[in-house]
Amino acid sequence: MFDNRYDVIVVGAGHAGVEAALASARLGKKTAIFTLYLDNIAMMSCNPSIGGPGKGHLIAELDILGAEIGKHTDKYNLQMKVLNETKGPAARVSRAQADKYLYRVKMKEILENQENLDIIQAEVIDIIVKEKKVVGVKTSIGIDYYSKAVVLATGTFLKGKIVIGDVEYSAGRQGENAANYLSESLLKYGIEIDRYQTATPPRVDKRTIDFSKLKKLYGNEKPNYFSIFTNKKEQSIMPTYLTFTTEETIKVTKELLKYSPIVSGIIETHGPRHCPSLDRKVLNFPDKYEHQIFLEQESIESNEIYVNGLTTAMPPFVQEKMLRTIKGLENAKIVRYGYAVEYDYIPAYQLKMNLENKILENLFLAGQINGTSGYEEAAAQGFLAGVNAVRKIDDKEPMIIDRTEGYIGVLIDDIIHKKTPEPYRVLPSRAEYRLTLRFDNAFIRLFDKAKEIGIIEKEKLSELENYINIIKKEIEKLKEIKITKKEINILLEKLGASERVTKGLTAYELLKLKEITYNSLKGFVDILELPKFVTNQIETIVKYSVFIEREKKQIEKFKKLENMKIPENFNYDNIKGISNIAKDGLNLVKPLSIGEASRISGVTGHDIALLIAHIKK
Repeated sequence: MFDNRYDVIVVGAGHAGVEAALASARLGKKTAIFTLYLDNIAMMSCNPSIGGPGKGHLIAELDILGAEIGKHTDKYNLQMKVLNETKGPAARVSRAQADKYLYRVKMKEILENQENLDIIQAEVIDIIVKEKKVVGVKTSIGIDYYSKAVVLATGTFLKGKIVIGDVEYSAGRQGENAANYLSESLLKYGIEIDRYQTATPPRVDKRTIDFSKLKKLYGNEKPNYFSIFTNKKEQSIMPTYLTFTTEETIKVTKELLKYSPIVSGIIETHGPRHCPSLDRKVLNFPDKYEHQIFLEQESIESNEIYVNGLTTAMPPFVQEKMLRTIKGLENAKIVRYGYAVEYDYIPAYQLKMNLENKILENLFLAGQINGTSGYEEAAAQGFLAGVNAVRKIDDKEPMIIDRTEGYIGVLIDDIIHKKTPEPYRVLPSRAEYRLTLRFDNAFIRLFDKAKEIGIIEKEKLSELENYINIIKKEIEKLKEIKITKKEINILLEKLGASERVTKGLTAYELLKLKEITYNSLKGFVDILELPKFVTNQIETIVKYSVFIEREKKQIEKFKKLENMKIPENFNYDNIKGISNIAKDGLNLVKPLSIGEASRISGVTGHDIALLIAHIKK
């Protein structure tokens, strides 16, 4: 029997849509996910990698909250690597080269077998609205579907346009149709729409590369997985390969720059600064000749090699000439040419912090439609949009993660309050509290949120709660145990340490020394047999206690401003002395607190002081 009524409808089955649909279904809601093409669910359109600085933090946070992306990447990857191992704990993070084919196919299997979830291949061309509330969607084949909430996660497909040289055509990705009608539907309801672009490099045939000229880069045999629940016996360490552009590469690019769609003006929209095309690099850094090129295999099921670092939408003949000048790629055969894609997105100032649209109730937005870039950013928004759609239906308070609690909070806070000239990417430099928001402690930071959301199994939560309590108890225990100077120096000599102590210390103080680990204290302390991720926490919390305490004080100040609420429908035009730029930003975003107001682009400290004084008055 045909049934067109759901609790939650998700439009788009990329990384945002997948997480939104799974979260909704796992929370017991009858859910439908719409995709233009069933076989491309969870497609990795660009580099099939997950993680790295900032992005890896997002994945660890999503994992503890109950998302799929972390444990899925742990299962289906070609290599994993711990980055910044020699740096401090705030910088250390994992990155994986996912198996593009297996990731997609196995994610489709998960969706197909998920209770409460229907997958429907159809183009959504309109939303159904009654009294400024979204109640469903219309499809191109004439069927209407109804729901209590809709999540739009349309990626690069809204009026998507592919550009290669001077060739342009309608598509959301190379080889796939664009969604050309939904934008008009949103515009008629007063939602502002803008355009961005992104690009991808060529792929080449593995069999045509001379690997003897290239440097091999292997992953770790025992990496730090994204999910603390991953228990993997064998880890693939398939190498990636490093090469560089040459003087000849830059010379060829400069000579043929007139064919670049950036130079010709065919592409006028902004692309991501963190991933510039080679023609953009030559324009911006004309004297630099050596740019890194990483050759990364896309899947064990394929000979396609992703040419990371050679992003371009130059014409095919230019791409061929560029490749010929790079060591190891002199005879490489291109199987897919690089291209750019321009697409509609919805500037995120139109969202509430729960990712619900401010104009239309029950409409949630997630992923590149919000002006972001990256699988990880999309997955984070999709998961929270799915969770908050369910919480809206159940009349519960929204699940909000603030910027002191996670990189997810930094991401959502930034896209709503700060204007960026290009697709937004999460970076460690955007987070003020990096030592608190470590990759390795997400299970502690977000434990209460995970419990409140309710997707993670109770047995796993109970296990984690036990470990969190052990960490606290062990740290307190170490403060009580005293060790003599003689015993400490014998231990330091045994460990090959150059320094010596001049007095006895507590076990807590001893653990602060560089060479000492939790397990080094065996013999002085009754050491527990604990997983590595637990002992890592004990060591990091003790060794960096001074800096962590300093951040805690900064966070307290932040929370104080967050708790200073701004009355609903507050009239900013009544504040004398506040700048017009600040007024525009405040009226646009309509912040709920002083803290939120302080993070809006164009709002200065002076504006905030006047705002606080006016509210107090």
